[in-house]
Amino acid sequence: MHEYRLHTLVDITNNGNLKRSFPFESEANVMINDKHGLATARDQNANFNTMLQLLQMRGNISWEHPPEQITLPDLGNHGFGSYYEGKHSTWHFQFFTEQSGVYGDIMDPTENLVEDFNLVPMNTECANTAHFPLQTFVTRELQGTDEQKVIGALAGGVINTYFSYAGPIDK
Repeated sequence: MHEYRLHTLVDITNNGNLKRSFPFESEANVMINDKHGLATARDQNANFNTMLQLLQMRGNISWEHPPEQITLPDLGNHGFGSYYEGKHSTWHFQFFTEQSGVYGDIMDPTENLVEDFNLVPMNTECANTAHFPLQTFVTRELQGTDEQKVIGALAGGVINTYFSYAGPIDK
């Protein structure tokens, strides 16, 4: 097994089944009392499902725990863009693959994840504390169109998602 981790400012909470009568508590221990809360939980689930689909484009994954939300007082020692300053909620998801090299080579084992996730749309009406200049997962500095270059230049680094590879593990 090979262990990877996704780190993001995008709310990827997995609320599970939401087809219940109000009020109810989701699998993520979130109390849902009304239509607004339900809409937020659906958007969170949509982001979680988008993430899973992107991760599984290249191979099957397994995981033991849902994404963990952590509030960080400062993002300075993380791989997020300089646009995001101060205290923010972050989500971290640990997952495993059986094959090596699924997401990159030995020099950059997450390079394909960066490519697969970059500029994929996501829902922002969730519990995010960060404001996103683009409503997409951003995994590398903006390049390409003039509009993307201008946003990157004006906003500073806007990377809101990055990956880490923890290596092979014995499971």
